[in-house]
Amino acid sequence: MNRTLIVKNLDAIDGTPIIDIKPVFKEFQPVGNIKQPDWVADLMKNYCSLS
Repeated sequence: MNRTLIVKNLDAIDGTPIIDIKPVFKEFQPVGNIKQPDWVADLMKNYCSLS
């Protein structure tokens, strides 16, 4: 099985491992206009209240 991930425009040093890949949620990136599906806001509305 080929497990190669090709990434473009990543701010990283060539050849370094990528440890965590996740989407950008507007709750973590408040600057600028970020488009995301409506379900993300629903998922994140109680993020800080999780115990």
